[in-house]
Amino acid sequence: MKHIILTLIFTVNMIFALTADEILDKSEANDNFKTSKSINLEISYKSDGSKTESEMIAYSMNGNEKSLMEYVKPKRIQGMKVLMLNDGDDIWFYSNRTNRVRKIASHQKKQSANGSDFSYEDMSMSDNRKDYDYKLLGEEKVDDKDCYKLEFKAKDNDNTYSKFYIWIDKNNFLAVAGEFYDEDGVLWKRLSIRDIKKEGKYWSAGEVEMKNLLKDSKTIFKTIKIEYDIELDEDMFTERKLKR
Repeated sequence: MKHIILTLIFTVNMIFALTADEILDKSEANDNFKTSKSINLEISYKSDGSKTESEMIAYSMNGNEKSLMEYVKPKRIQGMKVLMLNDGDDIWFYSNRTNRVRKIASHQKKQSANGSDFSYEDMSMSDNRKDYDYKLLGEEKVDDKDCYKLEFKAKDNDNTYSKFYIWIDKNNFLAVAGEFYDEDGVLWKRLSIRDIKKEGKYWSAGEVEMKNLLKDSKTIFKTIKIEYDIELDEDMFTERKLKR
């Protein structure tokens, strides 16, 4: 009888277990909003103890298919903009100092964005399933949250990371942590996502931290205010509008 019960439990668990693709699909479904607008604070801490702060306004459309970030503080970078299209596959940068727009080449996506510990690629929302082999490793707790742990391994040497791990909350399917490894397999960056709450119909993270373990630095990205499904002009997500 005991054997039969254990077999039934195992069978039920197998039936209702999610695949890696199903988990990622559910995670990406969190970004099903039409538009969003947020005010954000970016704080970078260097290894020498120095700190820099900047403030930006971020806009998104069709989830994160189109996004625009405009820095408003401090004055030296006021008006600087980053435009991401096609879920971050295409990125343009506008410099307020030179009044020029340039497209970020593929190899430049690995560079730091505004001197932070986030690269342009980190900030984009491109589907990692294209460039990495991935699988579900199992389940682990992160900060008392029951999470799925997924592993991604680079398909070739052109990718920023040789491999990385992502922990996704089983409750709301939002990522809560990540670990990223360099080309030599050394742990390079550690991601922590905190203060997750529901804003209307959508889950949002109040604070995202990226630690660069090789440089002994970190950047914290705080969302001060966020609004969803508001009226936005689609024309603002175009290259020609960046100078305005």
